[in-house]
Amino acid sequence: MSENKVRRFFRVDGDHPLTGWHVLAIVGLFFGTIIAVNITLALFAAGTFPGLVVKNSYVASQNYNALLAEARAQADKGFSGQLIAKAGILHLRLADASGVLRRQLRVVAHAGRPAGSREDRAITFTRSGESYQADTALPAGRWNVDVEARDGDALVFRHSQKLWIENLPNEGPKERANGQ
Repeated sequence: MSENKVRRFFRVDGDHPLTGWHVLAIVGLFFGTIIAVNITLALFAAGTFPGLVVKNSYVASQNYNALLAEARAQADKGFSGQLIAKAGILHLRLADASGVLRRQLRVVAHAGRPAGSREDRAITFTRSGESYQADTALPAGRWNVDVEARDGDALVFRHSQKLWIENLPNEGPKERANGQ
């Protein structure tokens, strides 16, 4: 009985036999569908995240030892910083080894989403009381933030942190550090 259902579905009978052209069309549609879906998914994936962390990985690798030396110098100087977000606005509090707040620095940050570069942005900070405050707010979501503070041309502080900025309904914005 199931053979009759299959024959009726494909309209296979004495007047309409299943030929090689029919099988070729069935196989072509099957693989055509798979290829079309794969191409569509590949385009969506490539459109959301280019996969680039640095533009030239060779040049970045040549500067890696200098980056490590800067990190050691920052640790030796004892600079410490605390990066927090209030209502999406980043606040950075910088202190030297003796705990004295540093107020005459030029502070910039690069914020980006972990899975895409579409919303990447450069953020400048201005001095605000006891800390530095970002000039723009970050929208809700997960962010990777890289902060640099310079005294003239000298890099005195570099810090990377993952932030989760969350807006809950009927509540004010809440922020969590380190993606927790």
